[in-house]
Amino acid sequence: MDIEKLLKNVEKPGRYLGGEWNEIKKNPDLVKAKVALVFPDVYEIGMSYLGQRILYDILNKHPDVLAERVFVPWVDFEKELRAEKFSLYSLENKIPLSKFDILGFSLLYELNYSNILTVLDLARIPLLSSQRKMHHPLVIAGGAAVFNPEPVADFFDLFLIGDGEEAFLEIVEKYISCRNQVKEKEDLLKEFTSIKGVYIPAFYSLGCEKKSYLVHVEPKKNAPKNIQKRVFFPFHEAPFPEKIVVPNIKVIFDRAVVEVARGCPQKCRFCQATSIYFPQRVKDPNFILEKAYKIIASTGYEDLSLLALSVSDYPYLDSIISSLMEALEKKKVALSLPSLRPKGLTAQIAENIIKVRKTGFTIVPEAGTERLRRVINKDLKDSEIWEAAKNAFLRGWRILKLYFMVGLPNEKDEDLEGIVNIVREIIRIGYSTLKRAPLINLSVSSFIPKPHTPFQWVGMEDENILKEKHKYIKSRLRKYPFVRFKENNLKNSILEAVFSRGDRKLGLVLLNSWKNGARFDSWSDCFDFRIWEESFQQMEIDYHQYLMPINPDVRLPWDHIDTGYKKSHLIQELKKALNEESTPSCLERECSECKGCSLSYFYEKKFNRSIDVLPEIKPYFGKESTQIFRYRAIYTKVGKSKYLSHINVSNIIQRSFRRAGISVAYSKGFHPKMLISFLPALPLGMEGHAEVMDFKSYYIFSDKEFIRHINKFCPFGIKFQRLICLDEQAPSLNRDIQMIIYSVDLNSQEVKIAIDNYRKSSGLVHDESVLIASLVSDYIKHVKEDRIVEIKVDQKKRKLILRVLWSPQNPIRPQEIVSRIFGIKNPVYIMARERTILHHDLLKLTTKKDLSIKLETSQR
Repeated sequence: MDIEKLLKNVEKPGRYLGGEWNEIKKNPDLVKAKVALVFPDVYEIGMSYLGQRILYDILNKHPDVLAERVFVPWVDFEKELRAEKFSLYSLENKIPLSKFDILGFSLLYELNYSNILTVLDLARIPLLSSQRKMHHPLVIAGGAAVFNPEPVADFFDLFLIGDGEEAFLEIVEKYISCRNQVKEKEDLLKEFTSIKGVYIPAFYSLGCEKKSYLVHVEPKKNAPKNIQKRVFFPFHEAPFPEKIVVPNIKVIFDRAVVEVARGCPQKCRFCQATSIYFPQRVKDPNFILEKAYKIIASTGYEDLSLLALSVSDYPYLDSIISSLMEALEKKKVALSLPSLRPKGLTAQIAENIIKVRKTGFTIVPEAGTERLRRVINKDLKDSEIWEAAKNAFLRGWRILKLYFMVGLPNEKDEDLEGIVNIVREIIRIGYSTLKRAPLINLSVSSFIPKPHTPFQWVGMEDENILKEKHKYIKSRLRKYPFVRFKENNLKNSILEAVFSRGDRKLGLVLLNSWKNGARFDSWSDCFDFRIWEESFQQMEIDYHQYLMPINPDVRLPWDHIDTGYKKSHLIQELKKALNEESTPSCLERECSECKGCSLSYFYEKKFNRSIDVLPEIKPYFGKESTQIFRYRAIYTKVGKSKYLSHINVSNIIQRSFRRAGISVAYSKGFHPKMLISFLPALPLGMEGHAEVMDFKSYYIFSDKEFIRHINKFCPFGIKFQRLICLDEQAPSLNRDIQMIIYSVDLNSQEVKIAIDNYRKSSGLVHDESVLIASLVSDYIKHVKEDRIVEIKVDQKKRKLILRVLWSPQNPIRPQEIVSRIFGIKNPVYIMARERTILHHDLLKLTTKKDLSIKLETSQR
C-alpha cells in the first residue's frame, strides 16, 4: 500500500503518518487479538482524548493483544482513499481495518455519528450489525454518548456502558477464549452477556406506548432488563499511562494530562457528565505527583493539566499544586486547571500557576443571574465571579473566557440581561485593575436537554426564540469591540438534541444522511442541515417531536441504561428546579440524607495520606555553567518527516530537547519561550538534508556526546549530525544566511513524465541531460531573476541543483522555479533543501553575471 502517494494530495498529511514518540508498535503475527481503537473524528480531536490514551496503554500491556489507533480521514483524504481503492488503516502497522478482530469506537458526541459510517465503509465492513458475519470484526463502542445508544444501535454489535479500564480487557479476553468455539455470530454475542456493563442491541425488541412518540426497548429471552454501568473501584488503583503518544502535529489539547478525579460532587441539573461518571472518586495525591513527573519526562511536553470534572473539589489541590510547581518551574513547564470553578481560584493557586506562564483562564457562570443558577443548581454567586476575575487581572491575565447558556428552563428576560451585566462588570473590574480594557471571549450556547439528567423531560426552546436571545445579547454588547462573541450554530444544537434524546428509528435517518453526504457534522465548514432535513422527510419522521417536552410517566429509549441515579431522584430534582430550589453537593451532606443513588458505596472523598516530596523530574544533560553559550546544530528532516510543517518540526525538536534533559535558556516575561531559532520555513513536503538551528544554553556540550544523546529522543526522520559552539560575535542565524542550495530528484516519476512530454511536444530526440538543459535554458530566457546563482545537473547523484541568493524581504520560492521548468504542479515532494550557505562559506560561489548551466555526467 503506497500511502505516501496519497499523502501528497492532502492538506495535513501528518494526521496519517503514525510513528510518533511513545507509539507502541507490536508484531501482528505474535498476538491473539488485534484491536483498533477508533475515534470518530480527526486526529487533532482524537489525540486529545484521555480515554483512548488509557485504553491504548492497558491493552498493549497485555501480551496477547495489539491495540492500534484509527481516526477519521478528513474529506480530502477520504477522497484519495476511495479514488485509489485503499482501505482505511491503523497508524502503527498500517493494518487495514477489516483485518482487525475488534473495532472499538469512542462515542463522545452525537454529531460524530455520521463519521462512524465513513469509517466502516472505508474499511469495507458492512454498516449494519445484522449484515456482519463471524469473519467480520466485532464492532463495539463505549464513551459518554452510549448512555443513550439507541440512535446508533443498528450499527454496533455491543456497547460497553461505563468505565473501560477493566471491562474492555474482559471483552477482549472473552473474544480470544470463545471465537474458535462458536460458529454463529449470535452465539458469539451471547458469550458477552455475562460481562457487567455490556449491552447487546440484537437481544432486545422495540416497543412503544400510545402516549409517546418514543420507541423503547424490551429484553428478549434471558437478556437483562437493565444494564448497570461499570464503575472502576477503588479508583486510586486504576491504571494510568506514563508514556503517552506525543502527536506529530498540533492537536486541540496539546499537553500532558493527569486525571485527579472522576465524577463530580456538584449536582448541576443540566450536566449529563454528573450522572455518567458518578460517583466522584479521587486519586491518591502521591500517585498524581509521581505520574505527572514521569509523563513530563517521557513526553517533553511544556504544559501539564490536572483533569477532573470539577478540579476545585479535589481535596488536595493546593498541596499538590505547590509540590508540582517546585519541579515544573525549574523545567519551565506550565500548569493549567481547565475545570477550575471561580471559588477555587485562590490567591495561592493563581500565584503558583503564573510561576512559569499564564495558561488560559475560564469562568463558567452558565446563567446570568443567581436565581437561574439556583434553577440549574449551579452553586456560584455573582460575588465569586467578581472575585475570580479580580484575582486573574491582578496577576497579569488580560484575556478571560466566559461561558453561558440560553434557553435554560425557567429562563426570563432578566436572566439574559444578567449575562450582559456580568460581562460589563468584568470589563469594569478589568479597567480598574489593568488600566485598560480586558479581552473577553464570550461563548453563548443553546441549552440541550440530555438523558439521565433532571432536565431530560424538558423541551428544547424554539429555534426562533433562541435566535432572538442570541441576537439580544450580541446587540447589548456590540459597543465593546474587545468582547469576542462566539455563538454555536443553532442547527448543530438542534441535531445534537434530536440524537441525544433519540430512539432506534433515527438509525435509518443517519444512514440515509450519510449516503447523501453527511460528514463531520460538528465542523461548520462541513455541516449541512438540509441533508438531514431531507432524510427526516424521506423517513417520514418529524424531528421537532424529539425537541418537545416528555411526559415523566412514559418509558424512555434509554431507561434500560442504569447510571446509578434513581429515576425518582431525577424527577424530584426537576420539581426543585421549577421551584427555584437548590440542592447541596455530595460534599455538603451525607448519603443517608439523599438516598438518590444506588452507588454511594463507591463514593470516595479523600485519603488519610500525607503528601510526599518526590525527587526532581530528571537531571539535565551536560555541564552547568554561569556563562550562556550559543550553539548551532545541524540536523536532517527526511523520510516521512517531510510531511510535517515547519511549526510541527519546531515543536518536535523542542520536546525532544526536554525529553533528553537538554537545558535551553528562556526569554523573560509572562510567556517565556526557548531561545531557539530556525532557518526560514521549509515547505511542507520538502526534505531538509542539512537543516540549521541555533539555541542558547547555560550548559556546556561536546559535539559527539550531544549528538549521541539527543538522537535517542528524536522521532522518525529527525536526526542531528553536528553541534558547533558559536563565537560571541557570530551574527544571528537569519542574518548569516547568504545562499540556499536546493535539489530535485531526477529519478522521480514526475520528472520522467515531464521529460517525456517535453520530448513529444518539442520533437527533440536527444538524451535526458540535453532535454533538461533545454528546459532550463528556456526558463532562464524568460525569467529575469538576479538571485538565481546556478542551475546544474549532477548526473552522479541524479539531481538538479539550484543555488539561490537569500533575501529575507523577498525570498525566492524554489518550488515555483521547478514548477515552471518542468511543468510539474506542486513539486515540493521531489525536492530537498540540500544546504544553507552562511556568510563565511560564500567565497568560491558565482554570482548572477556568472550564471552557468552545468550538465555534469557521471563520466566527468
